[in-house]
Amino acid sequence: MGQQQLLLLVMGVIVASVAVVAGIVAFQEKMRQSEMENIISRNLEIATSAVFWKSKLDPYNGGNASYAGLATNGLAKIFMDAETHHAKYEITSATSSRLVISGNSFRYPDIGARTFITNFTIDSTNVSFNGDIVVE
Repeated sequence: MGQQQLLLLVMGVIVASVAVVAGIVAFQEKMRQSEMENIISRNLEIATSAVFWKSKLDPYNGGNASYAGLATNGLAKIFMDAETHHAKYEITSATSSRLVISGNSFRYPDIGARTFITNFTIDSTNVSFNGDIVVE
């Protein structure tokens, strides 16, 4: 009877260990997903401010119906910080009708997102978990 109890104890420890490892892996994946969601949310905040800036006339510190003014030092012009405690952001490309915003995580450098705006519409957001999107 002692060997059976010892076997049950060992099996219980093995099952508990596997459950703990699975929980740690699931937690890490959830943290990576949460980081991506924070980057996307900030990209959309920047996009909203950029669209509002584009719609204002030039005498009122606006874009005069063009994103081209955001090509250099664009985040400062729309009063948005280039860094948060989660990630670093930049306006990657700005033309008269198209804007591209990129964000890259500090904690997980391989996580990034790029948001595309055409005219007054957010077209799409590309996400990367393998380091394809990098903000300098």
